[in-house]
Amino acid sequence: MSTTRTNQEWLHDLNASGATQEAAIADLRDLLLRAALYFFSRNLGDFKGLNRDEITQRAEDCAQDALIAVMDHLSDFRGDSKFSTWAYKFAINMAMMAARRERWKGVSLDELAASDESHFFASIREDKSDGIAPEQSAMQAEIQRIIQEVIEHDLTENQRRVLFMMVFNEVPMDEVVRQLDTNRNAVYKMLHDARRKLKSGLQARGFEIGETLALFGASR
Repeated sequence: MSTTRTNQEWLHDLNASGATQEAAIADLRDLLLRAALYFFSRNLGDFKGLNRDEITQRAEDCAQDALIAVMDHLSDFRGDSKFSTWAYKFAINMAMMAARRERWKGVSLDELAASDESHFFASIREDKSDGIAPEQSAMQAEIQRIIQEVIEHDLTENQRRVLFMMVFNEVPMDEVVRQLDTNRNAVYKMLHDARRKLKSGLQARGFEIGETLALFGASR
């Protein structure tokens, strides 16, 4: 049974052949399926419109993808935790990605980017000076102004859209690709270029990106 294997037994059985490996893989897949189903049960709001069988199928797909990933990374397991705990995380990551894909289906990314952009610009104009030394508050206000200026004037429309969708809303790459009718490389380049322009804009005005990371995250 999967619950009785030690770390060494998991590795031995999964690296074996024949019936021994088949049994271990079946037990591992069962563990991964239970992990995906558990995650889905805690996030049913992301699966509105899907019936029970469809949700189960999504979980089975996640378990299969996680199984492949675990088998591909067996040599990376160092025994710092129980093998089942280490493998469990692969299923949870797959389930998280599946839930995010479902969450954004049917959402207009154009409307999302526009509304989120307005929210972001409003939030960075809010007074955040309570409890902060005057000089620190002034620096924060200046960095926030630069961020807004770079986003508004230095980024292309598509770079802005991708930045707000993927960074601020965590829309999955595949969904952005689908809605923009492009490919992963093009979206990755737009996001990379947007981040590069933000970094360059800050550095050109005397701010290192390391100084602003915490602030940039807090401005959301």
